[in-house]
Amino acid sequence: MSLNVNDFVIASKQIDDIEKQSVGLIKKISGDQITVFFIGKKKTIKTSSKNITFLDITKTGKPYKVKICNICHILKNDDDFDINQTDAKGRKTTRPSCKDCRVHIDGVRFKASESKKMDAIKPEFIFTCPICEKMSIVGVTANLVKDHDHKTGNAREWICDSCNTGLGRFKDDIKLLEKVIAYLKKHQNK
Repeated sequence: MSLNVNDFVIASKQIDDIEKQSVGLIKKISGDQITVFFIGKKKTIKTSSKNITFLDITKTGKPYKVKICNICHILKNDDDFDINQTDAKGRKTTRPSCKDCRVHIDGVRFKASESKKMDAIKPEFIFTCPICEKMSIVGVTANLVKDHDHKTGNAREWICDSCNTGLGRFKDDIKLLEKVIAYLKKHQNK
């Protein structure tokens, strides 16, 4: 199969610091030399066409046996991804990030001693999230989560599951959250 600009490809072998199976996008073709932007490394390299293989990205993820990690952008087998939840049809779905990347995302595990402290102060009936200020009936109108610092494993506070998901999406990163605020301000009242 001939390769074209804007085709997705994978590295068929290690290329410098680009791991085998890394996903990239062809930017330029000049004879046997292909310029590829490798997404996970945010890096453009020039390599021989022998070092890359075409990837039909529509044949990754459900129901296929391979999937692209949304962090490292390496094509991996399904069993390299943890099961996350069950979809509406009762099928198990996997996390978007691979097990290797999850180690970095999840950080330091919640310390058992900290978890016990949180259990002792768990709200029983009515709860107001300290972040979004949403009031809820514990376990009925919102699930509560023991939030913790992923760098130290220390407890922070009980928060609603929505805010916990939000913090996770923004990697508990103050600089990233400041970018979010700047983005919202930029598009305010347009």
